[in-house]
Amino acid sequence: MDFEIVYPKIKKQSLAMLRLRYIVGLIFLAASAACVIVNLAVGGKAWSVIALWGMYMVWTLVLRQPLVERNLISQGVRLAVMTGILLVLIDRLLYPGWAAFVVPIVSYAALIVLAILFFVNVSKQRHNVMPLIILTVLVIVGSTIAMFVFSETRWPMIVLAVTAAVLLIATVFILKTRLISELVKRFHLR
Repeated sequence: MDFEIVYPKIKKQSLAMLRLRYIVGLIFLAASAACVIVNLAVGGKAWSVIALWGMYMVWTLVLRQPLVERNLISQGVRLAVMTGILLVLIDRLLYPGWAAFVVPIVSYAALIVLAILFFVNVSKQRHNVMPLIILTVLVIVGSTIAMFVFSETRWPMIVLAVTAAVLLIATVFILKTRLISELVKRFHLR
């Protein structure tokens, strides 16, 4: 019986890269502490939270790459979620009032790009479908809730929810039985 190895082989990292990551980590920790201390000393709005989230985004998306789910769709989902959180933080902590209009536009663009990445090569990308499905379900639920909270800017949420629903339906329709086998593999349902 032959087994197909689906996990990537662990590459040995150079000592210079490990040292660079360690030094950048120390710089990020020092900058994080400095941001919080300066923000507390000066007072005012909590801009340090946004700086901390931005550093966390850079660390997670650039410097600390995951070993298993290191593909374009998973990274795109991670980037879309983190960018949405950053935009909401900026709206709530610094300049309120615009996130109900801008976050759906950015999320819509992210969904379109991820859908293109997925549907261009479905046979190869079917193994990476779960992050996309989870994102579309979260977008549908989140935009439905936001429609009732932000009643003055309801149409961007409607467009986002419909786009996510169409993407979810198209994914389920195209994958059909392969989706069930991917769900069984993902959640170990044997």
